[in-house]
Amino acid sequence: MLNCGFFLNSFADHKVTGIVIETDNKDVKAEEFKEAILSCKHKFSKEMSLRIEWKKIRSREVSFVYYNGDFTVPPTTPICEVPSSAMTGTVVELSCKENEGSPPSRYQWYKNGVALLEKTATGGARAANVTYSMNKKSGTLLFNTVTRNDTGEYFCEASNGIGLPQKCAVKRMQVDDLNVSGIIAAVVFVALVMALCGLGVFYAQKKENGCISDFKHTKSFVI
Repeated sequence: MLNCGFFLNSFADHKVTGIVIETDNKDVKAEEFKEAILSCKHKFSKEMSLRIEWKKIRSREVSFVYYNGDFTVPPTTPICEVPSSAMTGTVVELSCKENEGSPPSRYQWYKNGVALLEKTATGGARAANVTYSMNKKSGTLLFNTVTRNDTGEYFCEASNGIGLPQKCAVKRMQVDDLNVSGIIAAVVFVALVMALCGLGVFYAQKKENGCISDFKHTKSFVI
């Protein structure tokens, strides 16, 4: 359902009555991707400056507003990418994006239900000591060297000043220390396996060469 409304630009005239809103057709039917004309006519008794807004209402919620030649659309639920696990010292990037909002949405990341600070050149000491960089315009949350303290439950919220902010589902990121001893043990094991395989091939070739030499001696004796 589309609604047309009028707003007085001057607060001095907010009690003025006598405004009449009419339309040529209350039920407009149109084909998809074809032109549709909606009329919104007004009459008023005094000269005043009015603002006209079109609003689309679905399930009692405003899904977009048309004003001053531009559409304004509230954000939809953003899509968040959060890795379930990461190793300490690595680079980790979380992303958040929604493409329906107009004007474009800005994004705020939360960890364990608390809004994360945006690191700025003029930020305080707390903001200057953060281990991440959050871009509210692109929706990215970047950890240049992630630590175990960054383990937690993350979600992102998209908002553009139109309608209610929308947030994605909470996702947990677990950060663990890199198992250096395990990696060394695995490398040693692989090296031993490769050495044993090399020795096996060497002895097999040596045995094969010995059999060929014995066969030549036997053949010469028979002749």
